[in-house]
Amino acid sequence: MSQAALQYQAFSLSIGDRAVLEELALEVHAGEVLGLVGASGSGKSLALLAACGLLPPTARTTGTVALAREPVSGADEATLCQWRGARVGLVFQEPATALNPVMTIGDQVAEVVRQHRRASRQAAAAAADAALAAVGLDAKRVPRDRYPHELSGGQRQRVAIALATVLEPAVLLCDEPTTALDVTTQAEVLGLLRQLARERGLAVLIVSHDLPALATVADRLAVLHQGALVESGSTVELTRHPQHAVTRALLAASSPPPSTTAAPPAAHAPTLVAVDGLAVRYRGHAALQDIRFTIAAGERIGVLGESGSGKTTLARTVLGLQAPSAGTVTRSGTVHAVFQDPAASLDPRWPVGRSIAEGAHGKRTLSAADIGRALEEVGLPASAAARLPHAFSGGERQRLALARALAAEPQLLVLDEAVSALDAAHRVQVLALLDDIARRRHLAWLWVSHDVQWVRATTHRTLVLLGGRIVEAGPTVQVLDTPQHPYTARLVAASPRLPGPDARDR
Repeated sequence: MSQAALQYQAFSLSIGDRAVLEELALEVHAGEVLGLVGASGSGKSLALLAACGLLPPTARTTGTVALAREPVSGADEATLCQWRGARVGLVFQEPATALNPVMTIGDQVAEVVRQHRRASRQAAAAAADAALAAVGLDAKRVPRDRYPHELSGGQRQRVAIALATVLEPAVLLCDEPTTALDVTTQAEVLGLLRQLARERGLAVLIVSHDLPALATVADRLAVLHQGALVESGSTVELTRHPQHAVTRALLAASSPPPSTTAAPPAAHAPTLVAVDGLAVRYRGHAALQDIRFTIAAGERIGVLGESGSGKTTLARTVLGLQAPSAGTVTRSGTVHAVFQDPAASLDPRWPVGRSIAEGAHGKRTLSAADIGRALEEVGLPASAAARLPHAFSGGERQRLALARALAAEPQLLVLDEAVSALDAAHRVQVLALLDDIARRRHLAWLWVSHDVQWVRATTHRTLVLLGGRIVEAGPTVQVLDTPQHPYTARLVAASPRLPGPDARDR
């Protein structure tokens, strides 16, 4: 095999007293996509940042990380600044925060060229135009004078990839590049990364907790657990014949989840929410049009659709956070929400006990004992009430967000991508917790998601949104197993799956 474009040799990393990586040994070759997978806290992202010299100042390392045999750890900052972009590109998880909101996309990509090559404005603009076109953003369809907020999530991620590849580096590092994207956009972005590896001979390292998504694009997989590499091999062999218990656990957690759907509500169950002829318009744009459905007590409804289909607008309107432009939303029970990003749902300056108490919205006054019981109900100790949100893991913060929502004793939970930011193991845990609480409290929920498998496992009925309209609705199993609308069929087909027993090596 040819010389590795990126190589980790006995690489160990610690921050303070904590060992993050231990004796990591990995290679990524030209034209290859390597997927680095593991649970939250396994060290994936720090391994990636080590390859471009972006570790925190308190990090201590031994061993080497090398780009084409040139050690990164021994290079000074001026050299690293030259290497970043020219030899190694980096694509972050959330393009909305990685892009400059006050610069046009054309100027942002051109700036990289001018910084590294001291090119003229005209030459840099031409290079930027070529880089954007190469990632599927044709200038006629997406003008270069647009700002990031004027693009969809998938388009912003393509701009981020153009930024990372405009100087044609040998190595491309991707940190959870599709976590925030819907299934069809995710498939497109992963396909683009694979295409770049093949056509340009890029060595691509993708860090992710989403094993099914990685399996659709990676030639090889490497599994990290608590900083140690426990298994690696070809994608098909590793997913079909895992050797390590950690890999088997990841595969089990990443497989289509078992159904947690309680028995459907009785025909006489009271109606909690009735939506009739709902429309929402923003500056003339119809975000929702002629939406009609009901939610009965104890009923679980899923809302599927791509980014921009109107899912979140529908959730906000059901919650009363968005006023309808036409039609009505009638609520006869208390409604509360659990959002996608628990870190953004909790005030970072407040002890979590105060956030939980605030979640009651004046409907009841919570004592310290009440807050303790709320924490224990979601599997956390009562003593956690005094801690700040940053002291908890992602899965624990989502449990806190759930405790806050339950403090108001709602009859309906609106779950807006409530597990999409969590790794596979935490998703399963949070889903099992939700199911247990919903059964005991006879809760209904509206599950807004782009993940077909999770909607299948958690809902009685499913609404499919396209362009703000419901294009298909019915019992979840019927809608997803025998879709009648081409759009629904496309969503189901794009849902990533692990290689089956008949899968062949790529």
